[in-house]
Amino acid sequence: MGLHATMGRLRHSVGTILRAPAPTLDPFEAYQLWAARYDDTGDNALLYAEERHLRPWFEPEKLLSKDLLDAGCGTGRYLRGLQEFHPRSITLMDFSPNMIGHARSKINGSVPVSLHIARVERLPFKNGSFDFILCTLVLGHVRNLSAAIEQLSRVLRRGGTIVISCFHPFGHLLGWKRTFHADDGVMAVDFHRHLHSDYLGAFLKNGLELTRVEEPIIDESVRHFYERAGRSDIYARYVGYPMLLLFEVRKK
Repeated sequence: MGLHATMGRLRHSVGTILRAPAPTLDPFEAYQLWAARYDDTGDNALLYAEERHLRPWFEPEKLLSKDLLDAGCGTGRYLRGLQEFHPRSITLMDFSPNMIGHARSKINGSVPVSLHIARVERLPFKNGSFDFILCTLVLGHVRNLSAAIEQLSRVLRRGGTIVISCFHPFGHLLGWKRTFHADDGVMAVDFHRHLHSDYLGAFLKNGLELTRVEEPIIDESVRHFYERAGRSDIYARYVGYPMLLLFEVRKK
């Protein structure tokens, strides 16, 4: 998702740090609007950094012949990458019908794929349905983090893995906003600040063991996004600051 701070506006807001006023939308309304442009990630440093750091976490022993859930799949941007590991099944779930519509258009190949419209706080699946769950840039939109983690743990089999990405709480404390470009201009998406301790407490409460954590920062790998937008000054100010918080947990 894009980041916005107070120092002016960029022609392309997504993935850039500015701090300009932007109307804040309810997440459902925002994603319904964003769906048509969500895959236009050429100016989205956040999505670029997330995929660059998360894809090495997809390992054959966790995915091959396994049942996978992408909880908050959006437009299905990770579908093809997951299919490469030949899982037994893939379930795509999102609360936005427009996002699911775009994900449906990407289904191909021999791996069975099912789609569901639902919220992560109320997963419509039986206990222990999946071996691997991917949950990217979703939990910041959930007020009750513990309830969402409880649901993810409930539908995960013992020994299974959950991979989570989050907008870094440090950015929230700095006043950064998650933004996107719509027909009416730059829009912000409402989200909640969950600290490291909030996640760790929810993991412990729900029988999840932390196996990996990473905090991708603003560095040379995303510098070109700022240069392309003519805002090298913003890059210079925030270089070294964390953008994302990534967790991998295992169900005991």
